[in-house]
Amino acid sequence: MRITQEVDYAFRICSYLASKKGEVVAATEISETQAIPERFTLRILRKLNLAGITDAKRGAYGGYYLVRDKYDLNLYEIIEAIDGPIQINRCLRSEDAYCSKNNTQKEREMCKFHQKLSYIQNSIINMFKQTTLAEFAKTSH
Repeated sequence: MRITQEVDYAFRICSYLASKKGEVVAATEISETQAIPERFTLRILRKLNLAGITDAKRGAYGGYYLVRDKYDLNLYEIIEAIDGPIQINRCLRSEDAYCSKNNTQKEREMCKFHQKLSYIQNSIINMFKQTTLAEFAKTSH
């Protein structure tokens, strides 16, 4: 499992928007202050908008803003918005529960690797879920 560059950028974008609570921020400002290419910034913001994490205001004074409260938004939600759910091994996929060694649920439950990997994956997910954006967002007083 690897945190992609796109997820890293999304963390930084969300943190920046959280520090600008209530403000609409232009994509160019986000791009420049966070040192993220503008096209990449726009692509990430589109995914965050679709996930309901950010939203956009159109017009001359348009831009982006954080919809979610920084104390309620966790890092796992940002990861899911950008890359989808964390899956450290193909056999843990919920859609098809693929396992090349074990084809039934009973066999998967007996597989020690499947059990341990599932525990590790759930631990990682829970750590991201317990970490809110508030831990990273600068606040202006």
